[in-house]
Amino acid sequence: MQKNAALFPLTPALLAALSDEQQESVDALILRYSQCVSMMQDQLFRGIAYLEQEDISDKSNRDKTLLMEKLGAIKSAEDFGTAAMLRNKISHHYPEETIDRMERLNLVKDEADFVVTCFGDISDYLVRKGLVMIDVKHQTTF
Repeated sequence: MQKNAALFPLTPALLAALSDEQQESVDALILRYSQCVSMMQDQLFRGIAYLEQEDISDKSNRDKTLLMEKLGAIKSAEDFGTAAMLRNKISHHYPEETIDRMERLNLVKDEADFVVTCFGDISDYLVRKGLVMIDVKHQTTF
């Protein structure tokens, strides 16, 4: 985010004038954002459910997200759902949809901040529940 902060908010003119390096950086931001949301849904939520002895084998991503809110691992299932929807929309972009793509990219900045906050919330939850320990002296989790 810090590397791309000066580019936001994107405008049609700015989007069209991005250098190859800037475009690669924006693409990397999109990829990292998508991977973070997916990792939270597919790995962290599953791991928390397992530790909490919750069966999620037949649950949709929405149901898993609602469970995480109920357990207190995340603050808002609705907000996380918005982040996941954005992830889905930006993964299916088409060159002729420049304005739609630009609007979605502008949303990534705010949603990326939300996703980072969610990671912190999940970390706090795991510590609070005694599922992980933090070595304050060395700033490590185990």
